[in-house]
Order: sequence, then structure tokens, then C-alpha cells
Amino acid sequence: MCKLPQTHLKNGPSPIESIAYKEFHPYTDLLLHDMGPGLDDGYTEGTAKSYEWRTPPLWGLGLSPNAQGGKFYLMHDGRATSIQQAIEMHGGEATKARTNYTSLNQADKDALIRFLKSL
Repeated sequence: MCKLPQTHLKNGPSPIESIAYKEFHPYTDLLLHDMGPGLDDGYTEGTAKSYEWRTPPLWGLGLSPNAQGGKFYLMHDGRATSIQQAIEMHGGEATKARTNYTSLNQADKDALIRFLKSL
């Protein structure tokens, strides 16, 4: 099974008491990762190399099509049009996660995609 980042974060103070100091789970590690030559676009941002990308929070992933004309546009440049395609584009440090996903039987792949869409 693919390992999803499960960082547990807690926000700080807020004048709205009901949202102060709440734990949340953005499903990201917020770190830069070597994504391999397939995702290297030759552009840098800050000190990141052109093949390094920060894991975005996966929360709200399933709602993405609602804000994108009914379709998925994933990865840093929108080139993946499905969650499956985005997973399969991962290289570099994520090669093992991609291999783990592609090794799953179809029922397990479908269950994982359903979970990701539920975020």
C-alpha cells in the first residue's frame, strides 16, 4: 500500500475561539522532494532545484474538479488529469510509492483513489 504523509499540525491562537488551537491533518509532509527528471521543468523557485517539489496538502483533493471546470489538473503544472496519472508520474524519491501503487490489484487501487477523493 502507498504511504501517505500524515503530518498532524496544530494551529495557533485565533480571536474565534472555536477555531483556535485545533489539530488538523493536511496529508502532506510540507517538504521538498526530488521528483525525478520526468517532472523537472527547468525552472527553480527559491532555493529548490528544478526537479524538487513540495508536497502540497492533499486535503480537498476530491473537490478539485469543482473548481477546475469538472476536471482534475494536478501536479505543479496541471499536466495530470487524474489522480492515477499524477501518482504514475512520480519519480525520484517517489519511485517506490509509484511502484507500490502500480503493484496493487484493481480493487485496492480503486479503494485508494476513493480515499484520496474523500479528503
